Amino acid sequence: MKQVDLSAWGDNPPEFIRVLAGVVAQEGSNAAAAARLKINRASVSTLLANKYPANTDRMEKAIMAWAALVECPVLGAITGDQCQTERQKPFVGSNPTRIRLYRACRSCPRNPESQGGDR
Repeated sequence: MKQVDLSAWGDNPPEFIRVLAGVVAQEGSNAAAAARLKINRASVSTLLANKYPANTDRMEKAIMAWAALVECPVLGAITGDQCQTERQKPFVGSNPTRIRLYRACRSCPRNPESQGGDR
């Protein structure tokens, strides 16, 4: 798998950039990822470098539409945005759902801080 540098986005890049980086890593090149997502190769490069010259809303919609639903082992089918929101919520030991989410999110491949493992 190709390593994708997201340092231009800081510590917490938006979910659509993480999805884009995941596709690039899986496909092995920006061009292959662009073809899979049906977007321009130059857009992939500039998005990853946080130098996209226009508003990123259209690109975000295109990328997130491609990755519209995520199969969460706790919540079922959820959007990528909801996945990121749930992942960022604090641990609450008195809520059984939050406990299950905390455990699942720690090993989820979509989590950039994942400790590995499969869903």
